[in-house]
Amino acid sequence: FKLARDLKRQGVAILFVSHRMEEVFEIADKVTVFRDGRLISTRARGEATPQRAIADMVGRAIDLTKVRPSSARQDLVLSVTDLTRQGTFEGVTFDLRRGEVLGFAGLIGAGRTDVGLALFGIEPATSGTILLDGKPVTVRSPRDAMNLGIAYVSEDRRQLGLVLPMAIFANITLPVLRRYLNRLGLVRTSEERRTAEAFRTRLAIRAPSVDLEVAKLSGGNQQKVMLSKWLNTNPSVLILDEPTRGVDVGSKAEVHAIIGQLAEEGIGVIVISSDLPEVLVLSDRVLVMREGRQMAILDRAEANEETVMTAAMGQRLAESVGGRPS
Repeated sequence: FKLARDLKRQGVAILFVSHRMEEVFEIADKVTVFRDGRLISTRARGEATPQRAIADMVGRAIDLTKVRPSSARQDLVLSVTDLTRQGTFEGVTFDLRRGEVLGFAGLIGAGRTDVGLALFGIEPATSGTILLDGKPVTVRSPRDAMNLGIAYVSEDRRQLGLVLPMAIFANITLPVLRRYLNRLGLVRTSEERRTAEAFRTRLAIRAPSVDLEVAKLSGGNQQKVMLSKWLNTNPSVLILDEPTRGVDVGSKAEVHAIIGQLAEEGIGVIVISSDLPEVLVLSDRVLVMREGRQMAILDRAEANEETVMTAAMGQRLAESVGGRPS
């Protein structure tokens, strides 16, 4: 931003394109909104507001600042103690209740994603304990995690989350393809399509057919397909890494609503996000990390931009560390 402002003072005109509303309103002198390939509005910064821009973007008013009502229950689905991957992160300790959304916050390089990868067995922990429904488990691979009811939605849907040339239905059934084999070992595509149609309705995936290649979908609809893919494994713990990265504001609101619905159904949800306002509106509690260490776990009443960033910048909030529900 400093570089952009320096260039502006030198007379350079800058086009700044972003999904991040707070960045647009920090740096822009004028705000232009497009929707479906059409110019909707152009307003001077003094006349534009985030809510007005969002309404222009989606054609209706959306409030992304409304805090999700809590649906956390008392029974624990996941307990993690002193989870460590040598050289990456250490001593991560928290509990996750059924129906709870636990946010992971921190600066880039804090180790948030690394914890998610360890819990899903992609980069397994080297020490520490994991209890699932009160029983100790070992997660050495994604297959272990899936068998235990843990699912992980990658932050990179195009490279790691989806097979873009394949159809919607084939992506949704891929992690549990064995479920769709007949006695001869052939895939029952009619069953695959039925499953995909159910998810298309449930998550409002906008596509003319579940036979459409995923590459032809918008970013928001690709994200919903990736969510469907992992919900189809029937998880009790769902790890969402940057769940709204690269989607428009309307799709972002829809993904937030889906996360709330999943929590209401009793799934324990971990949301890893670099979008702090997103973490704050979704989470019942926020776990803050810095350089591979857990700095604090903040209840909803404690968590705000100031307390989270204080911890993320290295100020340990001793009274909030520990991760165990009160």
